Amino acid sequence: MSELFHIDPKLDIPIYRQLVDVIKANIKNGKIPPMTKLPTVRDLSDELGIARGTIKRSYDELEHLGIIEKIRGRGTFVSYRPSDSESRKERAMAAIDHMFDELEEMQFSMSEINIFINLRLRDRALHQDKVKIGIVECNPETLYQLTEQLREIEQIDLFSYLLGDLREYPYKISEDMDLIITTAAHVDELIGIIPQSDKVIKTALTMIPRSVAGIIKIAPGEKVGIICNSEKFGNMLYELSEAYTENAKISSPLVISKENEISKYLSKKDVILVPENYQKYCSDKVLNKITRFATKHRLIECSYQIDAGSFMYVRDKIEKLIDSKIL
Repeated sequence: MSELFHIDPKLDIPIYRQLVDVIKANIKNGKIPPMTKLPTVRDLSDELGIARGTIKRSYDELEHLGIIEKIRGRGTFVSYRPSDSESRKERAMAAIDHMFDELEEMQFSMSEINIFINLRLRDRALHQDKVKIGIVECNPETLYQLTEQLREIEQIDLFSYLLGDLREYPYKISEDMDLIITTAAHVDELIGIIPQSDKVIKTALTMIPRSVAGIIKIAPGEKVGIICNSEKFGNMLYELSEAYTENAKISSPLVISKENEISKYLSKKDVILVPENYQKYCSDKVLNKITRFATKHRLIECSYQIDAGSFMYVRDKIEKLIDSKIL
């Protein structure tokens, strides 16, 4: 048990003070548990080879601090019980000291240890503190497409909102949202209706090249249909088709919910434009009809995305937010 009362006579620190400090430290770190009976003054004096008066002075100070208690006829006992927070802190500091000791034994310098610790802190933080990103669009198709594009950015939690819902319930967007992304067409309205206007950033949309290439190939005179989940997305495709085709016969969009009109609509078309991942919006009945159409005619899946410049800007903003959470 002598290691729990270790002192060094060569130090300039008084022996009684060393003994007070070492006993107090070992009680607080749990090496000497509460209600442990301490050696008598005589026994500890004999064990350490120091004067009984020095031992008594140390015990008296520890009693004055409320760390030990002398009970007549029974002896001297540890009375200190650390609070939960203090106990956790002491254990944490002991664990850190142990880690330092091991790394120093492996002959790493303090500079190297600092680098290792910072790397681990960054890695842990990346897995714990994600940046909350809100995405706002006017139609579910584009909203889904932009959300899927942003999923390639790590360490973010994505929350999708339709602009129409926010018009009625502007407080649907959580106050702790870190960034709110929308398109240039909606940024002014969004800033006017939500309280977190300072977190809104605008982006530019572009049709993905594969979809544009398919639309450009539509020949003059071909009958073109547009089937979508929402009228808004259908109108976007209609305007794009008007711009990228020449003399094509483009019909007004038909929403998927009008199941009874799908067959007649498809029967008069050479080409159909649908949103990418259109299957998620279709009932089995509608999906079968579109699948049969695609065996003999062209089906062009259309998708919008944030353009390259805007995406770089968004990624940079998110990375800075991640860094700020880590620091």
